[in-house]
Amino acid sequence: MWLTTEARLSGFASLEDAVQGWRRRDARCYQVVAGLTALGSRRGGDDDDAALAVVVMLQDGVIRVAATLSDVCEVDDVTATVWEEVKSAEPQLGCHAARYLLQRARQRLSRPAAGMVPRVVTTSLEQCVETTTESTIGGGHVDGARRAGGHGYPLLAVPEAEDPLQDLTDLLVWARGVGVIAATEVDLLIELLAAEHGGLAREDAQRLVGARHGVAMRTIRRRRDATAARLRKAAPQYLAAIS
Repeated sequence: MWLTTEARLSGFASLEDAVQGWRRRDARCYQVVAGLTALGSRRGGDDDDAALAVVVMLQDGVIRVAATLSDVCEVDDVTATVWEEVKSAEPQLGCHAARYLLQRARQRLSRPAAGMVPRVVTTSLEQCVETTTESTIGGGHVDGARRAGGHGYPLLAVPEAEDPLQDLTDLLVWARGVGVIAATEVDLLIELLAAEHGGLAREDAQRLVGARHGVAMRTIRRRRDATAARLRKAAPQYLAAIS
């Protein structure tokens, strides 16, 4: 069907043949990707199947991009981003379409991690410290505990305290200071907790934060769990330091 509207696809009997040709570095395949991109682009044929075919063609490149950005995303994130780049691409990309689409996907996924795109309605550790300090000065331990959900954050191995928000803040300040977790990991935890205590269910909070960072919800969950595991492991050191 595509052959009747896109001559650049001639020479290959099927998408599977084109994928094999791409892996053999068949020069004709650059034009195949360009043709499929033109068909898939919203400014071209707006064919979702053609856009998906581009993703299939570029799967090896998608895996390479995911490997270089493994700290912020997974293969599924790159796959979805490449598909979106195809849909928003100019139909006249030509033989450089493959490189352009992968580079655009890499740039788009890298921006949040590099701090190049502002995060909307985020909360930093410094803001958490300021909030806790204001609550303590105003005699607001009960209020602080209420904002913190009335518990000691068992996920982060924070012991029960009179003011769990203050105790959590102290733990994160200590963990960041001694290098147990990085500042970006602290910010992620604070952002998740702020979303949850703003009224969102845990999965909804993860989905929201993932959208802000341009990654899938499971990526946020994986990063959160890895950070929480390091905090749990360091809990004895923390308790010794404050005793």
